Amino acid sequence: MSTIPPENSSDRSHDHSRRRSHARTSRPTRTAQVPGHRRGRVLAGATLATALTASLLVPAPALAGPVGAVGSGPTSSTAGGPGASETVRGDLPNGGHYVLVTPERWNGTVLIWNPGYGGGGSDPSAGPSEGLVDWLADRGYALAGTSAAEGGWAVEGLLENQPLVMDAVRDRLGEPEDVIAWGSSMGGLTSVAALEQHAGIIDAALPLCGSVAGAIPMLNGSLDGTFALRTLLAPGDERLQLVNVSDEAERQAAFREVLDAAQATPEGRARIALAASLAQIPPWTQAEDEKPSARDWAAQQDQLYQAFMFGVVSPRQPLEDRAGGNFSWNTGVDYTKALQGSEQQQLVRNLYRQAGLSLDQDLETLAGAERISADPEAVAYMQRNATPAGEIDGPVLTLHETGDTAPTVTQARTYADRVRENGDQSMLRQAFVDRPGHCAYADAEIAVLVETLQQRLDTGRWGATAKPSHLNRAADRIARRDGLDRGGSFAAARPDPQNRPERGPAPAAVSHQGMLGGERAYALHQPAEWNGDLVVMPGRDDLTGVTAQWLAEQGYGTIGYELSDGWDLVLDEANAEAAVETFEQLAGDADDVVVAGRSQGGLTTRIVADAAPEWLAGSLPMCGGGAGAISTWNYKLDTAFALRELVDPDSAMQIQGIEDRAAELQAMNDLVALADSTEQGRARAVLAAALSKIPAVDPETGQEIRRGQLDARIDRYIEHLPFAMGSHVRAGYEQTVGGTFSWNTGVDYRRELQRSGRWAEVKQAYREAGLSLTEDLRTLDEAERFSADPEAVRFVEQTATFTGELEAPVLSLHTTGDGAGTIADDDAYRSTVTAAGSARQLRQTFVASEGHCTFTPAEEAAALTALFDRIETGRWPSTAPRQLDRAAAQLDADSELDLGAARFTSGEAPGQPARMWDVRNWGDYRAK
Repeated sequence: MSTIPPENSSDRSHDHSRRRSHARTSRPTRTAQVPGHRRGRVLAGATLATALTASLLVPAPALAGPVGAVGSGPTSSTAGGPGASETVRGDLPNGGHYVLVTPERWNGTVLIWNPGYGGGGSDPSAGPSEGLVDWLADRGYALAGTSAAEGGWAVEGLLENQPLVMDAVRDRLGEPEDVIAWGSSMGGLTSVAALEQHAGIIDAALPLCGSVAGAIPMLNGSLDGTFALRTLLAPGDERLQLVNVSDEAERQAAFREVLDAAQATPEGRARIALAASLAQIPPWTQAEDEKPSARDWAAQQDQLYQAFMFGVVSPRQPLEDRAGGNFSWNTGVDYTKALQGSEQQQLVRNLYRQAGLSLDQDLETLAGAERISADPEAVAYMQRNATPAGEIDGPVLTLHETGDTAPTVTQARTYADRVRENGDQSMLRQAFVDRPGHCAYADAEIAVLVETLQQRLDTGRWGATAKPSHLNRAADRIARRDGLDRGGSFAAARPDPQNRPERGPAPAAVSHQGMLGGERAYALHQPAEWNGDLVVMPGRDDLTGVTAQWLAEQGYGTIGYELSDGWDLVLDEANAEAAVETFEQLAGDADDVVVAGRSQGGLTTRIVADAAPEWLAGSLPMCGGGAGAISTWNYKLDTAFALRELVDPDSAMQIQGIEDRAAELQAMNDLVALADSTEQGRARAVLAAALSKIPAVDPETGQEIRRGQLDARIDRYIEHLPFAMGSHVRAGYEQTVGGTFSWNTGVDYRRELQRSGRWAEVKQAYREAGLSLTEDLRTLDEAERFSADPEAVRFVEQTATFTGELEAPVLSLHTTGDGAGTIADDDAYRSTVTAAGSARQLRQTFVASEGHCTFTPAEEAAALTALFDRIETGRWPSTAPRQLDRAAAQLDADSELDLGAARFTSGEAPGQPARMWDVRNWGDYRAK
């Protein structure tokens, strides 16, 4: 097998020469919620399109009892016989209404139900079904429900209701221990928005089929679909109002007329598929139909057509009336790029081919059509009511159908991305059922999620409770024991990214957008009062994050660019220089240029620093491969190898030479689940985790879990094992470099375990599981080993490991709880730099946080400030944790943006770097 990459190989070969010659050739600080420290317990005795289609409204059963005058106290009370729950209804001071179901014996938790689109009326419900309300009340939950004074897009009123409902609850029951906001569809959005806006009242959120990414991206996606349909099928039809709608009924009827006429022709069907795909409607949307096969283009198109009115032509007029104008836009949207990123691109291309149409010509028509801008005040209203920022202080558990169209499941991905960007991903879990439909959940499916969220509140940990296998077992148990409808099966899902994840126009408008070499997108911004410096941001091609906004606020120029697929690090490095050249051509020459990237972008940043281009003034690599790619993927191989050989030698996991990425991922996840299912498997997971030094950091505090809490530490190892093995990345990287580049021939795993610093912990885990560590190490010694392709190794050496010869300062940033690459990698990097005589150019900083690249904007801002200080003065400022925390707090106080808090700490490496490989090793590998 050739080890030269199959594409652009001639372009890459010269890039080996980039290596220099070498002798060897705020927001407020959160209070973590821990068991025993929550509020004291006092015990006592549809989304938008449904507005026009009543049959699609989310069920909202009313509980008996009239509602009295506005602002009155409880007006009705119903109860069954002895031991039954009691129902109270009343009005709220703002014109809204509430219902409260009190159990015979309260467990201290209150669930506040928020309804779907419509949200008004005098008969609020306490939950999605009477059966589930009864089930929860029998288990001690108090259930409150609320409705707004007005219907329609009632998010504003529902958000106002949350504290008012809780006043009524306290008057009747006392102070609750936990308050969970939950709801379906629009009510799901209201729930997560309530957690953000009423953090002192709401402790957790359970959104069901919710538009959790908010109104702005949902209606921007709708605009994309209707814009494409009108532009391509009826460009002169003024009845097809896209925004600023004056007659919603006429608009809906006109779209239905055009849609139905188009469905009758091959050309129309192709264009419907394109428009629906741009709105990201899934190809299986109808619950009464079988799932179309992968290549049944006609059936998939029919699903898109049937869902188009419900999922794309969303009613706008009621929302625009609320917002006071149009809050959607498509200025700057590249529809060609949006289609290229869609899994339905092949469907669209096949339908266009069958119809004899030119897809490229239609995409050019869309590109040239007049675009739509938004009213900033209307955007601001919809940001408040509501487009969540993903800043959460309590746990959130979401539930989505993968075939939902209103909203599409891509909303779940956007919400998770926002939560991750804020460093709160340990608070979030997402559950999915793989079927079409909107909010069509069975009672047992919802009941198990309430139990799961309550357990998270009680213990402060998710553990495995939110995994599909656990949820299915628990739902089976509830259905069997209590007779609740079971529904379908929970399943793992990774939703596509939304084409339009925006919350609103960026405060600092992007000046230019385009494509760099290799067809990678870029965005650049030069602020009006530019300070002359430039920050290049690999991996941030939209410049909408808070850090990019802060840089613009401070006067820095920025250019971000899209990273390659398949870890094409040669291309990523080349694009850093191309980004600088592009900025200088479009905005002017920079005084000082800094490269600052995270993850793959962090590794790219280190590679650029090692290459030392003339234009580079400094680098800020964040959580990106300090040990270099050879070492990183060798210890990832060690972990995968040990887990497979000891837990299930017959596992289908290939580890390297991966032929089917999806099958490999499934095999990897199955192996981790199998390890987690037995005490022996969990002990062996400790050994596997030790080889890549997976950290055990408390997700709430960012501090290392004490050595005595072995089960809690193992939970963290299990959580990080898939990321630590990284099959999803290895498969693409092997294809990029044209061969296998990792090996474990000759590796002494006893010695590696001793070097890991985890020997005592592994021994304890094995002893408690009744296993022999000696026998397992012998098993690893005798197992067949992996070798690598020498040419691929040489290629990766030259392009993704380090000489350590730094000619410009480097300040690295790393989270202590990074399971993808631990801070031991920073020790390896420091060793390489020190050996090259460049130690004075390097400073390393650490953040006490669980997860990969979970930095707050304040931490990134403090690090960038320190780096520019070093560039300007020639001397390093203090990078001590306390000093950086103070600097971050001051930056947050001085900024109009919410940068969050800083959690800098000292970095204590969890053992020696694993199997280091840098310039001192280049050329040493020989296949065995």
